[in-house]
Amino acid sequence: MRMTHRGKVSDTEPAEELIPRIMREYSRRPRGWHVLNTPEGDVLIVGPKSAFQLRLIPLSPTDFTGVGVEISSDIEGLSNIRSAPSFGLRPLSDDDLQILFDAMTGQLTSPDRVERIIRRGPVAPAEIDAKRYSHVLSGPVLTRPDLSSVDSTLLELRDKLEQSAR
Repeated sequence: MRMTHRGKVSDTEPAEELIPRIMREYSRRPRGWHVLNTPEGDVLIVGPKSAFQLRLIPLSPTDFTGVGVEISSDIEGLSNIRSAPSFGLRPLSDDDLQILFDAMTGQLTSPDRVERIIRRGPVAPAEIDAKRYSHVLSGPVLTRPDLSSVDSTLLELRDKLEQSAR
């Protein structure tokens, strides 16, 4: 499989190799990323200049295997994902953490305070490590029942990835 430009599929790669590559891209440019997953182990990662589809198989609660592929970032259904708040790592102050706790327990009267935190620009993992932030918000990760609600092309590719993963 190859798909890098306009409907073409790149070669499948083991997830253990592809995920570090995605993380390097995220670290270089942490803004503009979106993540969608399904309960079946499908993951769609849409970056500012690239997009990836993965099929992950859990080996344990913390380990997985699988395969993935770089996909055309101009697939029609990806525009809906790009309109959602960007995925990222956002440092939190103690006050930010309290706002989020208050929102989860129904004690927050102003939801725009949570929105300001969520819309804050994400930072690279190296910045979080260097500044040793105590609290970090990761996400959001969108969840859908399956990829057909995004684009039928992705569902077809999912089936091919499933075969490669096994």
